Amino acid sequence: MTTTTASQRALHQQGYDYTPAELSELSWGLRFTPALCMAGAAIGLATGQAWIHFTLAILGIVPFWFPASNPLDRFYNHLLRPMWDGVVLPPNPLPRRIACLMGGAMNIGIGAAFSAGNPTLAYSLGAMLLGLQAIVITTHFCVASWMYEGLLRMLGRFTAPIDPAHARELVADGAVLIDVREPDEFARGHLDGAINLPLASFTERAQELPGGPFLVYCQSGLRSQRALQLAKRDDLFNLGAMDRLAREK
Repeated sequence: MTTTTASQRALHQQGYDYTPAELSELSWGLRFTPALCMAGAAIGLATGQAWIHFTLAILGIVPFWFPASNPLDRFYNHLLRPMWDGVVLPPNPLPRRIACLMGGAMNIGIGAAFSAGNPTLAYSLGAMLLGLQAIVITTHFCVASWMYEGLLRMLGRFTAPIDPAHARELVADGAVLIDVREPDEFARGHLDGAINLPLASFTERAQELPGGPFLVYCQSGLRSQRALQLAKRDDLFNLGAMDRLAREK
């Protein structure tokens, strides 16, 4: 199995639970929206036009409630992508939508500062926004997504993946591997001996399982994390990304 790169792990943190090969195909397309937003913010700052930032705020905040309806992603998918037969951008996962929401809030602050005649505050917020966007565009590391994960950890809602060596010991002692990806993903490849309980039906079906232990995994660790939150069973362990057993050997 292919080891993920730093940028691919950053995309995982943004909520994109895909294979390394799929993330490589998505990598450049996922830079389009933040790059366009950064360009718009730079123009707004250079011209001091509050309306530009208010418009960018709408583009960032509205899609928070509509994962598949980001106007800039749709523009890319329907008008630009066909020119080179690129990969369709998927709906925005929650961590990335939180980042868009944060960017929208910052644009509101910039627009309000310009409207109130306080360009110093506007430029300060703008410099921070452009810096964060530049980091996302160049590395895919998203501060907002990182903060979201940190908040889950603080609230005790983040279950750290089990150590691979311990996981192999549990498997050797009879622990069952549970793959919470979709059936078509499971059919394309899974860990030996695993059973498939997709996340969508995991809560109900997990209650039918006999006594464990069970090791829950998915592609990147996002869905396995969610599965443990939903099931609330003491005999479930978060293996995380399915390739952790392979790359730690």
